[in-house]
Amino acid sequence: MKKQAKPASPNAEKFHDLINRLQKVISEIDYSQKACMQAGKMECQLLHYLYGTTAPVNMNEFARVLNVSHSRVTRIMDNLVEKNLVSRRPSEEDRRCWYASITPRGKKMAEASQQTVIDQQEKIIKFITPEKVESVLKSFELYVKAYEKVLDETVID
Repeated sequence: MKKQAKPASPNAEKFHDLINRLQKVISEIDYSQKACMQAGKMECQLLHYLYGTTAPVNMNEFARVLNVSHSRVTRIMDNLVEKNLVSRRPSEEDRRCWYASITPRGKKMAEASQQTVIDQQEKIIKFITPEKVESVLKSFELYVKAYEKVLDETVID
């Protein structure tokens, strides 16, 4: 016998709707940020990942982080190397393994992109009354922590 889904509470439905709307808004913000960089979505993700690291990163790690195939990472990396945003070198221990590092040009692009996002957030904050900004931040933090806890406890078969 098939288990019937229990009806969602009104608050759960409201949260679901708000999160979907938030994801759409964030996606549009991310797209505008990436479009100004003239790079694709994955290229931007990889560039930002490299920007946040201090050591060269193994190509297999990129595939895992971006959740894409090794061949897709290679194509993305080829594009970034061609644009002089990333450099790539073989491992000294294993010639089949390659490492990538962000170039000075890539750092400048990542910093400019990050500043674009911060500028957008500043504009968004102006639509929230100063008295409510702290409350909104606390609410977001509370929600994100609860969401992360649920994700940590969720077992995926």
